[in-house]
Amino acid sequence: MLAVVIGGAPIVALGLLALWTRARSSPLEIVNLIAEAPASKRSKRTVPVDAVVLHQMSLSRGDDLFRYKKVTAHFVIAPNGAVAQLHPLSARLSASHGFNSRSVSIEFAGNLQSADGRWWRPEEYGRNHLTPAQVDAGRRLLRMLSKLGVRFVYAHRQSYADRENDPGPEIWSQVGQWAVAQLGMSDGGPGYFIDTGRPIPDSWRSVAQRA
Repeated sequence: MLAVVIGGAPIVALGLLALWTRARSSPLEIVNLIAEAPASKRSKRTVPVDAVVLHQMSLSRGDDLFRYKKVTAHFVIAPNGAVAQLHPLSARLSASHGFNSRSVSIEFAGNLQSADGRWWRPEEYGRNHLTPAQVDAGRRLLRMLSKLGVRFVYAHRQSYADRENDPGPEIWSQVGQWAVAQLGMSDGGPGYFIDTGRPIPDSWRSVAQRA
């Protein structure tokens, strides 16, 4: 089942995200895998959603969205830009530590490099780069979520120290920082973090160099 989505006036409940609008380009399609994903990962929200948290998977399983159905995230974006929704927006997931209660999580497939050009265990998980298709899909998805009242965009590292390169400079510079500049979202400001997290590095805020 596909839900055609992109910007504009929302037609949505806190379940499957679905918006229709007049678009200048082809619409983003979101594959509904909610019935395929483990319902055991979901709990009930107790506060409104106002944030999105960006993640990298640190691995890639290719472009087959069904291979990501067990990922703990509301949305996953494959290397070819295909997007799947795994859990309803009304579900709280244990995905983003201190941001869990109020956030929607987006995972980008790939083992992406750090600001100093290193990959995590590349012999096992490969050396990937964020693709232009993923950038486009991520931006469209954030634009839609902003129209549903999401006002903040965070990096997972801001809530948990062990996620130092999550989502990493490629995703942040091209998707997270874009949302701050173009959609008026807030990342909490320079130096912002919660719990054991770390602030977003200045080096992430400019376009990452590809090795």
